[in-house]
Amino acid sequence: MNAAPTERQEGDSARIVLRFAAAVAVGATGGALFAAVHAPLPWVLGSMAVCAVASIAGLPIAAGPATRRPMAAVIGVVLGCAFHPGLAGLVRDWWLPLIMLPVFLAIAALLCVTWFRRVAGFDPATAYFAGMPGGIAEMVLMGGERGADERTVGLIHAARIFLVVFALPFVIRHLHAPARSAPIAVTAPEAWPDASLLLWGGGSWILGLALGRALRLPAWHLMGPLAVSAALHLSGLTDFRVPAWLLSAAQVGLGATIGCRFAGLTLPAFARILALAAGSTLILLALTFAFAVTIGRLMGLDFALLALAYSPGGLPEMSMVALSLALEPGVVVVHHLARVVFVLVAAPLAFRPETRQ
Repeated sequence: MNAAPTERQEGDSARIVLRFAAAVAVGATGGALFAAVHAPLPWVLGSMAVCAVASIAGLPIAAGPATRRPMAAVIGVVLGCAFHPGLAGLVRDWWLPLIMLPVFLAIAALLCVTWFRRVAGFDPATAYFAGMPGGIAEMVLMGGERGADERTVGLIHAARIFLVVFALPFVIRHLHAPARSAPIAVTAPEAWPDASLLLWGGGSWILGLALGRALRLPAWHLMGPLAVSAALHLSGLTDFRVPAWLLSAAQVGLGATIGCRFAGLTLPAFARILALAAGSTLILLALTFAFAVTIGRLMGLDFALLALAYSPGGLPEMSMVALSLALEPGVVVVHHLARVVFVLVAAPLAFRPETRQ
């Protein structure tokens, strides 16, 4: 009697795998095209752009949470490789940006919520959670529990990340002067994993996923492996690196996940979401650059690194941009982790039920 449900589940699983494989193939093609023209962060941007077009065109591609998590875990391990004992001293020099981060987030939230309420015409709860500078999953979950339109909140945040990830690398590369010191490398020249990588890297991946889920960390599939890998590198127990092709493959998967979020949208609906998100993104980027310029001049800190630390993109995406521009990704990770924690704590506390009326 259970044969039919089992067959149906197997068919669904096979369909998910096939659609993800198609998304990776489409994304890799886009990444190769962007790499050929020497675009910044080509494997993320190319994959993201081509998968977005393919999704809106109705091609049978998909990259949901189940397929995103292993890729995000690889990126977490890679970002952990960028941590080193000297990073603690570097972060101490960044006390003012960390102190000013809540101020930045409060102003950003106020402006963006107002934009979505007054200009977009969203209901109060949807405008509130669409305007919060937090992660997609967290804002959709919180918003849904408090009466917001979950699909609209998710699409607005997806479009914001899409726009920031696509635009910021070009802007930073155009404005950025060479970094004072090159960060530690995170990839290895070897083409294939050696025993050390299989032990330390594979262990960080597996243990990180288990701990992240058990501890219920925000973005646990990213933060768990990142924390384990970072702890190993900070302690000096290992300095393992991952092959460059593995990082590129994870970036293709990350880009495909962002692009596939627009599946099911018509072109007019996509254009409207993108236009509304573009307005809030311009507000956020203007505020980001204002804080980066001001704090950079006061403290003598690198403008590009400040812009990435304050940027309204996602933690993995902005950290990948830092890596591609030879900047210190550990600083970006610390600031975005602080942003995620602050928004997770403050957003539900600041929301009032009467706002929905």
